Amino acid sequence: MQFLVFSTLRASFDTYYMKLPIQLFFLLFSFLFLHAQDSPIWNTYQAKQEKGVSSTNLRMDLIEQAPINGFDFLFYVKIKYKVTEESDFPIGNKLKKLYKIKDAIHDKMKSVSESHYVGSFMFDGSRFEYYYVKDASDIERHIDKLFKNKFRGEKYDVYIKSDPSWDLYTNFLYPNDEIKNFMSNRDTVIQLKNAGDDVVTPRKIEHYATFASINDMNLFVVEIEKLAYTVESKKKTENEKFPHEIKFYRNNSTTLENVTKFTTELIKLAKDQYGSYEGWETYVVKKKG
Repeated sequence: MQFLVFSTLRASFDTYYMKLPIQLFFLLFSFLFLHAQDSPIWNTYQAKQEKGVSSTNLRMDLIEQAPINGFDFLFYVKIKYKVTEESDFPIGNKLKKLYKIKDAIHDKMKSVSESHYVGSFMFDGSRFEYYYVKDASDIERHIDKLFKNKFRGEKYDVYIKSDPSWDLYTNFLYPNDEIKNFMSNRDTVIQLKNAGDDVVTPRKIEHYATFASINDMNLFVVEIEKLAYTVESKKKTENEKFPHEIKFYRNNSTTLENVTKFTTELIKLAKDQYGSYEGWETYVVKKKG
């Protein structure tokens, strides 16, 4: 789980709680990709389906490169597991076994084909492991041999299809804006809690949005002022698409429910004025005693 956190020193005290000298700065959509070239960035999300819940784990940073030239074939393995009344997903020893299978497939793929492992998907008793490969010939034979030698008795299927546009990765595995917003907020709230934040305590939360024109930005201001936000500053930036930036604030708690609510609202308001909501920042608040 990876997300962007900047720290600055800030310390002050009042009667009821302490503001720790930590400031968290969260950039809503860009944080996932800053170090994409240095190391893979993975994240996980769950989604409610018509019947049950699915879980997706994927390499997020590849969205900046997809489709990768030459890796035109989608190769994937489907492994079966039993769904129980207690959980939509495998638990205990079966989950450990699936992780062992995943690692073994990954090791085998590295040795037999140039490939990019893009993620996995679990739903309704099946786990899928997805790879994009240059040459799909003979991979199935190696995977069959792997299961025969190490995982005899496991139910599995192997699939190969042409997908030069990486449609499965970009339109199925990769989260939509609503899910990305939830994932980003979830990860940031976890970071706050790990730092000792009392998430139910309201505090000043500063927000950023950018716009193509001053007029668009001013129309946005009209809308956020109706929601009790206060404009702190406006400035011109070097962003060619959205050169006008506004900083504004309001007191809020940092519960996941509340953060998801106000970010969803601000994303829509910014889009309505052809702008982009860039994110929010706050400090850790810790109760005394």
